[in-house]
Amino acid sequence: MLEFRVIEHNSKDYWDTVHLRELVLRQPLGMRFSSEELELENNSYHIAVYDETQKIIGAAMFVPLSSTKLKMRQVVVAEDWQGRGIGKELIEFAENFAQSKDYQLIEANVRQTAMGFYESMNYQKQGKEFTEVGIPHMKVEKKLNS
Repeated sequence: MLEFRVIEHNSKDYWDTVHLRELVLRQPLGMRFSSEELELENNSYHIAVYDETQKIIGAAMFVPLSSTKLKMRQVVVAEDWQGRGIGKELIEFAENFAQSKDYQLIEANVRQTAMGFYESMNYQKQGKEFTEVGIPHMKVEKKLNS
C-alpha cells in the first residue's frame, strides 16, 4: 500500500526526495542541484510517495506563484516503480491538496516526452515548445475544480 504525504523542507524525507530527483531527473543530464537552488525550495510544498517499507519512491514540488496558482516542478517516480500509475496518483493527491489550500490553477513546464501523460491528466498545452535544461519542454496548465 502506497502512502502520500506532504513533507517539510529540510527534513530527512525532503533530502531523500532531493536524492531521488537528482538520480532520476538531473544526473542523466549531467546536472546536480546547487545549495542555492535547494534553499529556494523552502517556501514550496513538497509531496513524497512511500512504499510499504516507508522508502520514498516518488516526489513532487509545488511553488506558490500567487494565492490561486501553483507551479508544479520536479515530478519524479523511482525508475523501478515507473509504469504502475504512481505518477497519476501523485498528481491526483497534489491536486486535491492544492484545492484544500484554495489554489485554482496548476502550471508546469514538462518534458516533451511526458506530454502524453499530462494530457491524459487534463493538462492543456500553453504556447510553443521550448528548450529547458537542454531538452524540449512544453508549458501546461490545469484549472482545478472549486
